[in-house]
Amino acid sequence: MVNDDGHQAASDQLNNGGVFASFRTKMLGAFALSMLISGIATYTVYLALRQYYRTHVYLGDPLAGVRKWIAQIGDLNVFLILFIPLSIIIFYMITKPYVRHFRTISQGIHHLANSDFSRKVELNTNDELQLIAQDINRAAEKLQEAIRRGDMAERSKDQLVMNLAHDLRTPLTSVIGYLDYILQHDELDQERSKHFMTIAYTKSKRLESLIEQLFEITRMNYGHLSLNIQEIDLAELLSQLVEELYPLFEKYNLTTRLDMPARLPVEADGELLARVFENLLSNAARYGRDGQYVDLVAEVKEQEIAVKVINYGAMIDERELQHIFDIFYQGDQARLQHNESTGLGLFIAKNIVEQHKGHIAVSSDVTKTSFTVTIPLKQMQQANL
Repeated sequence: MVNDDGHQAASDQLNNGGVFASFRTKMLGAFALSMLISGIATYTVYLALRQYYRTHVYLGDPLAGVRKWIAQIGDLNVFLILFIPLSIIIFYMITKPYVRHFRTISQGIHHLANSDFSRKVELNTNDELQLIAQDINRAAEKLQEAIRRGDMAERSKDQLVMNLAHDLRTPLTSVIGYLDYILQHDELDQERSKHFMTIAYTKSKRLESLIEQLFEITRMNYGHLSLNIQEIDLAELLSQLVEELYPLFEKYNLTTRLDMPARLPVEADGELLARVFENLLSNAARYGRDGQYVDLVAEVKEQEIAVKVINYGAMIDERELQHIFDIFYQGDQARLQHNESTGLGLFIAKNIVEQHKGHIAVSSDVTKTSFTVTIPLKQMQQANL
């Protein structure tokens, strides 16, 4: 594979070679060499003819007329008549390999234009032609990757539709099923009817939440998600979320531990950031219930604020970590143990953080799982800290 590092290495090698490694210098060298060889050959012919005339040609010999003609037009002109064509022929022979190189490059471009990305342009000339060949190979690889991404995108769309149909159908089926059961059984007492209606209502709210999340994802993808940027105290926001989620932590017998400065003033959309950390804290409670604590750690760095949400539950497999922020991704463990997960929360959280010019990352080992949200600081924000 011809990557950027290989291309840079070849370019550096060419630069280190100086002017002597360039294609132009090689052509000038070939031209000079052809002139030198032609000059030597012409002078050798001149010496041989002169020696022949002196030893073999007499005054009445027909060749004496040729010698007289040469004397009339000048020895230099005769020399040039022989020298120039001979130089061209020798230059043509010396540069013939470069004609093959150009033909190889031309064939590579032809294959590229015909979407044949398997053909590689192999040149080892240590000059600009080799860089061109590497660029062609690199372009072929990029195009091939783009096509593969396009195929994966189509498969992802199919998977998205399947997951969407599944996640919408499940609560909808429950709603229809319970309502139909109530309508078909008039003998149901009020308590059982209320119980079934409560279940149907809960499933309807889940369906409504899922549809709202899908609309929000659509707005994100089409750039219609607007941010209401204001100065907020992130420390206060996080503390408030921990209080609001206290029943959830209590349900799983978890203790929250906060380690952050008293104030964390940032310019952000408080409502959207609340959604991010609410999702992370909720996940920490559900997936970290095997542990005892959920830690919320925030620190101010030079140009950013980093907030970590840490749980001490089961380790997330490395293969799952690579896709954990993908839309509708839930992971095997999530599907088995938490059927209420939609696989949309982390995808939305990632998009919200990126809308704030920040980034979100995850790490997991046998001890803990940590989600880190990093938000950049502005100069005016730093002055307030």
